[in-house]
Amino acid sequence: MTWRWEYVPDEETVAAGAPAEFLSEVEKKADELVRAAEALHLHGPTFQGADEGG
Repeated sequence: MTWRWEYVPDEETVAAGAPAEFLSEVEKKADELVRAAEALHLHGPTFQGADEGG
């Protein structure tokens, strides 16, 4: 499963001077969300539903 943003802003635009500790926590949470999405995706390791062929 892959996707991408059509607009990819640079880190400075997104962070806009936020403290490093805050940015570190945001990165950790984003990584958790990605892992959860991958695990629950059809055919992922924790998916338990019926595969509708889709």
